Amino acid sequence: MREITTGDMMHVHGCFGAGVDYTVRLTARLKDRVDLGLLRRAIDLTALRYPYLCVRLYKGESACYYEDNPLPVALLCTDGRICLNSPQTNYHVWAVCCAEDRIHLDFFHGVTDGTGMYSVLATLLFYYCRERYGLKEPGNIPTADVPPTAAELADPQDGLPTPAAASVPAPPMEEAFTLERDGGLTPGPATLWDVCLPEEAFIRFTSAHDASPGTMVSLLLARAIDGLWPARNKRIVSAYVINARPMLNAEKTFHNCLSMALFPYSDRLRALPFSSQCTVYRGMTFIQSDADRIRPALAANAHAIRQAALAAPTVEEKKEVFGSMFNGGEGVITFLVSYVGRWRYPAVADALCERWAHPPNTFSLLAEIGAVGGNICLTLQQRFTEDTVREAFLRQLDENGIPYTVVRRIPVDNARFPEPDD
Repeated sequence: MREITTGDMMHVHGCFGAGVDYTVRLTARLKDRVDLGLLRRAIDLTALRYPYLCVRLYKGESACYYEDNPLPVALLCTDGRICLNSPQTNYHVWAVCCAEDRIHLDFFHGVTDGTGMYSVLATLLFYYCRERYGLKEPGNIPTADVPPTAAELADPQDGLPTPAAASVPAPPMEEAFTLERDGGLTPGPATLWDVCLPEEAFIRFTSAHDASPGTMVSLLLARAIDGLWPARNKRIVSAYVINARPMLNAEKTFHNCLSMALFPYSDRLRALPFSSQCTVYRGMTFIQSDADRIRPALAANAHAIRQAALAAPTVEEKKEVFGSMFNGGEGVITFLVSYVGRWRYPAVADALCERWAHPPNTFSLLAEIGAVGGNICLTLQQRFTEDTVREAFLRQLDENGIPYTVVRRIPVDNARFPEPDD
């Protein structure tokens, strides 16, 4: 039995308390049709490199926990939604699907975050490309001949000290403008738009305005929403995901290790020239990413999670308390942006045309951004029926001369992940 660690505790129990399929689908589109036999062998070799991820999630009386799963990781020939931790996927918390030139890696976010998922995808692609294209050297890609280290297995949030001010509650966050309640949009099933932008053109645009792709998308979405609802009594507030591993000196950990920066779009900011708005957003990123801010914030969060777990002796109580934490952004965040950067595994980069990240349905509006093969791959996910916000964002691209292609409009396709049986 493997207990749930501090960094993963809220994610695992909270998603069931919130009733969310907390999974991510990473999609790699290759330059050739997928060979099923080679992909099957690549999955088996990848599983050898990540034995700590080859597990089944169970529900005990006091908490959820993992057990080693000796069954093969599933390979399914479909673009459709699958169900993890179920008979369909041999009860694993991750699986691989494929169709034509696409490989999908479906993962439970409770066991790792995007950094961990992309590491698995890179290993999978290396083993596949080694057989398919004769690739020799993995470069910085983890392979099965180098076993996991203690630093990879450790959760840095387990060892964070209790902050001196832990007993002082944080002040409540201000209410933000929300798209359904304040904007009057109609709640509905989550849907996705995948938008492809030429990387060279977009990077040239962002660099000219002192922005990164992530801060630029954050600002353009805020401007799009501001244009639709200019007369508001609440600020638009976006959240920007930060990988906290460097701040905790824990680059190798596979556990969830994330923080957030908050970007309020105020009337004062609205009045600034566009380039100045970009500079402000970038400055807010630098300030809120500083290790001296991240470490105490994560220490306080880890302390709160440990205390909450102790005060909730049953799974049902943990679901309730961590479900509230899981939904902590409701009413105080308008939308969320996650930018994972340019693909950082060059050994397999030439085999990729596109890579997409389809997130769980955790916010009213989300943007997931990555870059590979000369493309910026941007996914916009929403859980309201009107397309006015996405269309307004595309108008922002048009007005700034940024070319793009809407690749697909689909319902969410991330895997289902039911709460385990007792």
